[in-house]
Amino acid sequence: MTVPAFASFERPRPPPGRRREQSDLYATILEVVKRYEGDGRITRISYGAGMPVDRLRTAVDRLQALGLVRARPQDGFVTYDVTARGQEFLDTYWKMRGYIELLEGRAPSQSL
Repeated sequence: MTVPAFASFERPRPPPGRRREQSDLYATILEVVKRYEGDGRITRISYGAGMPVDRLRTAVDRLQALGLVRARPQDGFVTYDVTARGQEFLDTYWKMRGYIELLEGRAPSQSL
């Protein structure tokens, strides 16, 4: 198994003085899960998303209930993968984020 490099991954950052919103957290988690191409375990996703494992589990359960990620057992562990609906969420998220940044007068972020 090859572990993907995260050098090009940049977590969505809120403007100074603001916390990450729920949509930012979900997008970050989905991007990290996507990078592992179905081999993402909860601990690795936690490191990539910059969240404690207990909070991440709650968020992943919610994403799973919404049909954005799927879990599957693999070698005695649970791994996660992004569904087609999860990819649709990411596409929409990055598009809307670009529009919001334009409206706020900031340069749009590069989508992954």
